[in-house]
Amino acid sequence: MLPSLKQGDIVFFKNYEEGKSDLQPGQIVIFNHPLKNKRLIKRINSVNQYNIEVFGDNIEFSEDSNNFGLVNNEKVIGIVTSKLIIPKLKKS
Repeated sequence: MLPSLKQGDIVFFKNYEEGKSDLQPGQIVIFNHPLKNKRLIKRINSVNQYNIEVFGDNIEFSEDSNNFGLVNNEKVIGIVTSKLIIPKLKKS
């Protein structure tokens, strides 16, 4: 998700509740990969009643809907609300 999220960033999210949460294009979501046993963080490109289309911000290297298609809303875990950046300590 470079440049929006970098390795080591800590994200805060609100849990997704189907029928209560509002998924919108532009939001960053955490979801279970539709084909593999892993979690991903991607940006929503489009939304319909049952699915979302997601893309990574780093288009050249992203594994996203271009690879695995639409993501069922049931796979969504949460909507990212903010991030915490841990600064690297300078060596003395």
